[in-house]
Amino acid sequence: MQALSFRSSSTPTRWLVLAGLFVCGCEASKTTPGTTPTTSAGKTSTIPASTDGEAKASTESHPPAEPKPLLDGWEVPAAALLLTGEQHGYFEPCGCTLGQSGGMTRRASLVRQLEDRGWKVAGLDVGGTLRRARQQDQIKFDTILTALNDLHYEGLAVGVEELRLGADFLASKPQNSLALLSANVVLFDLPDLGTPRAFKTFTVGNLKVGVTAVLGDSLKAEVAPAGVNTNITIKAPSEVLPGVIQQLQAEKPQLMVLLSHGSLAEAEALAKAYPEFQVVLAAGGPGDPAGRPTKVGETWVIQAGHKGRYVGVLGIYPDATPQLKFELVSLDAKRFPDDAKMHERMREYQQRLKDEEIWKKDELLIRHPEGLKFVGADRCGECHTKAFAVWKETKHAHAWDSLIKGHARPEDKDYISRIYDPECLSCHVVGWEPQEMLRYESGFFDEATTPHLKGQQCEHCHGAGSAHVALETQFQEDAAAVDGEKLKTLRASMRQTLEQAKKSTGCYYCHDTDNSPNFKFEEYWDQIKHEGKD
Repeated sequence: MQALSFRSSSTPTRWLVLAGLFVCGCEASKTTPGTTPTTSAGKTSTIPASTDGEAKASTESHPPAEPKPLLDGWEVPAAALLLTGEQHGYFEPCGCTLGQSGGMTRRASLVRQLEDRGWKVAGLDVGGTLRRARQQDQIKFDTILTALNDLHYEGLAVGVEELRLGADFLASKPQNSLALLSANVVLFDLPDLGTPRAFKTFTVGNLKVGVTAVLGDSLKAEVAPAGVNTNITIKAPSEVLPGVIQQLQAEKPQLMVLLSHGSLAEAEALAKAYPEFQVVLAAGGPGDPAGRPTKVGETWVIQAGHKGRYVGVLGIYPDATPQLKFELVSLDAKRFPDDAKMHERMREYQQRLKDEEIWKKDELLIRHPEGLKFVGADRCGECHTKAFAVWKETKHAHAWDSLIKGHARPEDKDYISRIYDPECLSCHVVGWEPQEMLRYESGFFDEATTPHLKGQQCEHCHGAGSAHVALETQFQEDAAAVDGEKLKTLRASMRQTLEQAKKSTGCYYCHDTDNSPNFKFEEYWDQIKHEGKD
């Protein structure tokens, strides 16, 4: 088969896709008169090859409430590439409440639906798979790699989040059909190590594709700070790309892709500097990007959003005009039911967290800045009987149970327990720091050792109660022996007025934009109202 070329070009141009690494930072691009307006997620983009200039960045931040039929009106392409990236650890939808989009199980449902249509599909990811670099993240990374292999992914760009896992860890990863890619990152100063690979070619359908990746110069200091030996060497993209392009062209791919992990501005600069690449999959853009590629010369710069909420579908039609179609697909629950294989991948992941006792690791342990300890709601209820009675009837009191059996929804019939997962425990028990998923010394440890700290309890908002309980007990036994001012101050520190609660971050640590996007303090307060002592 001949190398693909845009029909409007006077000189045939080989298709190259450059996979590079980018961080967040979106720059609005300009609109050239005569270009088609940017489309939002769920709409198809077919930029004519003859169109010059750049497409306008979208101002829409959310996909349509009622998604349209998947890839409506598309003919079966010669091949299709699924383009994703910046997953940031979200193997599941980006929150634990109803209505959340994304998740690997829905991505698998998309793949299955396309294959049922007779499509030939492969995937490429621009990197940024994790949020942290703890042992749990290493396990999650392994799970994500396995899932991407299941979904016919051919390349994953090595970005900042991957490199934070360490050179030793990355070098130990087997190269299956999915390759860890970077043309300008070298581990242990061993270019022939094999991880990451500088480039790769693969065939999807009858189409041969070449792909490479680069880490942007803007991120170098985040990976390898000056004077710190990380066993990671990062070269300038300009130093390596000309040679990689030459090697890729020697293998005569019909399509070549660049994965660019850096800033969006760097991705556009790469597209301009290396017009051999017809598609650049870019990190560094907004979480909810425009549903249409930006054009830099004849190159498409594509963004796929964050947290796994979207998948960019690139259809390739060598004998048609236009030769490319693109749609940014929002992974909603209506069109994409859960996938059995990905459900089992989550089960395997949770089992590893349990087997390796991740929640017990010292790397998660923090000390209370004032040396206080958590005592549990039962102790609070000895005096605060009315508030305790209200709490017992709220969902907060049963937060632990929801980790065991889900939310009693129809889709939870085969729910996988999360009681060994620090990322879930931190908002369903007492004595954890929810946003960083860290365990206080006296916080919930496990069901056998600290059963009194199960569920979301009083001390999450009012603070660890050990000093308060000790002083109140002493006061009951011998009031004269207690410093009255100290007692008054301690009582005041434990109390929260309604106005203080509204302004504090206690509620918002767990009811954040991911897990509780519709949170409204007044409405939720009505469900747990417990004013006064008794």
